[in-house]
Amino acid sequence: MVAVKFGESEEEYHLLLDSAASNTWVMGEGCKSAACGTHNTFGPADSGTLKVQDTTFSIIYGTGSVSGILATDTLHISTLTSTLSFGLATNVSDEFRSYPMDGILGIGRGDTSPGTIESPQVMDVLKTSNAIGAKLYGIHLSRAKDGLNDGELNLGEPNTERYDGDLNFLKTVPNTNGFWEIEVEDAGVEGSMLGVSGRTAILDSGTSFILMPELDAVALHKLIPGYTQNGETFTIPCTTKTALVLAFNSQKYTILPTDYIGGTVSNGNCGSNIIGRRTFGEKQWLVGDVFLKNVYSVFDFENSQVGLGTKGTGGKSENKSSASVSATTSVASATASTAGESSSPISISTPTPTLSLSPSSGTLSQPQPQTLSNGPSSNEPTPPESSTVPSASAASDPSPSSSGPAPNPTSAEAVESSRPSASPTGAAAISTSISGSSLALCLALGVLAIYM
Repeated sequence: MVAVKFGESEEEYHLLLDSAASNTWVMGEGCKSAACGTHNTFGPADSGTLKVQDTTFSIIYGTGSVSGILATDTLHISTLTSTLSFGLATNVSDEFRSYPMDGILGIGRGDTSPGTIESPQVMDVLKTSNAIGAKLYGIHLSRAKDGLNDGELNLGEPNTERYDGDLNFLKTVPNTNGFWEIEVEDAGVEGSMLGVSGRTAILDSGTSFILMPELDAVALHKLIPGYTQNGETFTIPCTTKTALVLAFNSQKYTILPTDYIGGTVSNGNCGSNIIGRRTFGEKQWLVGDVFLKNVYSVFDFENSQVGLGTKGTGGKSENKSSASVSATTSVASATASTAGESSSPISISTPTPTLSLSPSSGTLSQPQPQTLSNGPSSNEPTPPESSTVPSASAASDPSPSSSGPAPNPTSAEAVESSRPSASPTGAAAISTSISGSSLALCLALGVLAIYM
């Protein structure tokens, strides 16, 4: 999640950071829903610069829904400041009582669905106000079990220390839902690829699983010795050493077992974090942090492309586009009560100081199938037997009236900050880290902590 401030308010609002949703909203002070009573709310009493509009918005997620009115005020994210129009939620469904976030920060490519927020989005205003040099961001996710707490969100330019060599840039597939969608070249295990073709991957920082149509999921699990199937979910030996592979643009990327092995079920078996569920088209895969924890990913709006870098001990070169101003702030990943491995802190780079945030565990509720129009927000699958699966931000089969992700919960406990030396561009960089829960589900929920 990301910790931001609005207008003159000194209150921090924790927003779910979601690459598959383009709308930003926060719970409003006029909200009478039970969920709002357990979260920070924002309104005219908090900021004299807040301008409330008559325009309404309504969004349906994989789990839950929200509606309200639009408003405009200054957004403070790390040391960056820009004027933003966003949603003030007046009605929030009960599902949000289980989530620690006070709203959602949408960093998708832009959604044109009716009823959504049609004003310039976060990345738009940061670029037009010259707060960042390029309209792009990079994400590095680490694993909670590694104890590094160094997750990172870089605004304006990639952090070359997070990958080796050059980024592998892939053009995005055109769509109207604001998805970061790229072509999948193949999938399988090292030495035995499936030979699939025509598939695309929707990259979603708000989804902890990989969801794909059942036949594709079965074919992939057949490469894992000892797997079993129960409807859309699968079990695998908890001790499997089989590493999975996704190929993009002639390069193969490994998915470590620690990322796709979920919670213990029984008899030495664990749930699989790869689910046989069609969320959108018959050849579209929803690819969340199970994959993203294994790469450094860059989302470039201006060139309609996604860059993938292999994580190593240090960066060697910066590929093509670097911005003159960058910001780094850590994002905390969500915590859930389900079994699995979650992402640890993420940081955002911007001209600000370095921050670190450690979120405590939260609880995620089971999402129900829902038709959405924007951002793969999650319909998370029913877990096998005793395991519990938190919701992610994946939506199924978009409808024109809804958009966005189904959130995951997270809360932050401790924050440490230190001021780094100037970045190569001459701007100080800010790095905030977030530690995630012990679940494999929560990537998108990283909390971005910005402490001014």
